[in-house]
Amino acid sequence: MSGPKVVRIVTKQELMSICKGRMDALQDAIEQWRKYASRHDAQIAEEEQVVEKRLSAINKMFEREQFLDVQKQCSVEIAFLQGDNNRIRDEAIAKAEQKRHMRRRLQYSAETLISTFKSIQRQIPEELLAIAASSLTANDEELAKMNATLSRTLTEYTMSAKDQKSMTPLQKELSKKLAEGEKLQTLAEWKVRDQDAKSLEKDHRLDKLIAELEATEDKSSVKPFLDRIASISRGSSASQRSLLTDSLILDLVAHSNERKAKDQAIASMREIRNELHRLKSKQAKDLKTLITTAIDSEDISSSKLLHDKGIALIKEETKGMAGEFRRTAILKGLSELGYEIRENMATAWAENGRIVVRKPNEKGYGVELGAVEGAERVQVQLVSFEPFNDASKASQDRDRETIWCSEFFRLQSLLEKAGTSLHIEKALPIGAKPLKQVQEPSPTVERSRRSHDLPCKRSSS
Repeated sequence: MSGPKVVRIVTKQELMSICKGRMDALQDAIEQWRKYASRHDAQIAEEEQVVEKRLSAINKMFEREQFLDVQKQCSVEIAFLQGDNNRIRDEAIAKAEQKRHMRRRLQYSAETLISTFKSIQRQIPEELLAIAASSLTANDEELAKMNATLSRTLTEYTMSAKDQKSMTPLQKELSKKLAEGEKLQTLAEWKVRDQDAKSLEKDHRLDKLIAELEATEDKSSVKPFLDRIASISRGSSASQRSLLTDSLILDLVAHSNERKAKDQAIASMREIRNELHRLKSKQAKDLKTLITTAIDSEDISSSKLLHDKGIALIKEETKGMAGEFRRTAILKGLSELGYEIRENMATAWAENGRIVVRKPNEKGYGVELGAVEGAERVQVQLVSFEPFNDASKASQDRDRETIWCSEFFRLQSLLEKAGTSLHIEKALPIGAKPLKQVQEPSPTVERSRRSHDLPCKRSSS
């Protein structure tokens, strides 16, 4: 089949460009993974060695021109790193939750002891009131002192009774548990028994949200919420504390949603920036600078605009580069087959949409190449410079189509050896249609000139 053809082309250069984009994205993912692990003091030494080996293997795939394998493996590695980031995050949140649980248990213990002192009209130590009010927001050093203070107060209270008969139920249970090192836990459980399920659920929800915030954001972001918790703990009534806690939980949920939206916007901008790395235009470099500034400052106010601009620019310039690669590859192949290819032909083809090439010493015939800007699909057909006039011309045309058939498959082979794939999507048999007649190209191809059909019988492409 060597009548008019529509062929799809993928060049080695565009595959290399795609792979470099994916490899840039992988390098960025590795960098972010390391920073994330360092921030949370996660041990990733062994995993880091594995990642480095896999990265080296990907580089070797690229050198061996295993481009599809490179793209696939980069996606696998990026997914692994994202998954490991999630693991590190979950472990950090679980650790923060455990600390929150210990603080809450200390608060419950202090509140229970305060309630007991009130019931027996015993003076309440100021330091015990401080523990109930500030254990949820104290730093680690203060927390250690609070634990010691509460343990001492519990021991004094438990041992203050002269005999078992005068002990309260709480004193009896604490006395039994003192030697087991479980007194704080027991006191906290005593408090829980007196709390309704709704209140407990609310405390648990609050602790979980604060733990997530502590594990994922810096101290400056956490402090306003801890200040509100401290204020709530000093509230005058249970109903007031409950209302303030509800409001705080709502604000924490909103803050969490905003943070997740910000993280998603920044991740999206990082992806765009990785793709912009392979573009060479000033416009691409300027946009990359704007995106980098937005990422570093965590300013997502213009993230959608930057994202949309990036997508449009990447699409436009990638299409242009791919078209240039494809046109150059085909013209180079035709040159190796003996067709006359001049320096400005690729540009003329891009500007005019089609071009006709011919062999220097051959009269009457040429090859017309037609494509839109990206040249992903190219129409290739043999054309005649002479009008169709009799049966002998038809026979001559078929003979020349037969020769072109052989040349076309040689062209296909040459391109494949150079790493460019050429797939036939549509083709007509030899002689199925009369050759299209076009004006013979002049010795000098002008960049702005189009090929004009002769006003005679012809077949449309």
